Amino acid sequence: MELTAPATLRIRDHGIELAIPFEACRLYHGEDSIGGLAFGYRRVCFALSKLSPGRTADRRDFRFKTAFPGPGVIDALEMTTRAVSRGALEVIPPESAPRCAPEAVYGRLYFEASLGGPGLCLCAREGIMSEDFIRTGRSVKAGGRDPALLAHWTELKRALARAAMAARDEELFAIVPEGGETRNA
Repeated sequence: MELTAPATLRIRDHGIELAIPFEACRLYHGEDSIGGLAFGYRRVCFALSKLSPGRTADRRDFRFKTAFPGPGVIDALEMTTRAVSRGALEVIPPESAPRCAPEAVYGRLYFEASLGGPGLCLCAREGIMSEDFIRTGRSVKAGGRDPALLAHWTELKRALARAAMAARDEELFAIVPEGGETRNA
């Protein structure tokens, strides 16, 4: 399956600018949670565009919180910012996410990112993960091993990856200001 991100993520590490294409994240993670990986990569790109416009941010300055600890999302975050290994990621309880944050297979699609100053709070747009995606994912996570179910799950994850890469930022994310009501990205 060919996936191309709209842009290559650029971030600084110990004074060296790194260009991290989506394919590097894919090689790091594999294909199992490809939908979450693509969504997570786009989320880091979006956060960089909002928190560090016109300059390359240092990955050591990034801090994240999320109510969605999916393996693809987490691996995209680790590969690009090293937030997990640096202890710069906090997983928050889903019930502490704003009401506007859509449900996911587990948790809620709510994220916070900061670069040492004021942060960015955002939710995924409603419908990014379809009801079928959530229902099927929950069945698989609960131990469902029917070959047809697993094949459907694989296709749903691939469809999410394609959609995440093809979408414009404002189709994926909504910024959440204080008070929990979303506004356009």
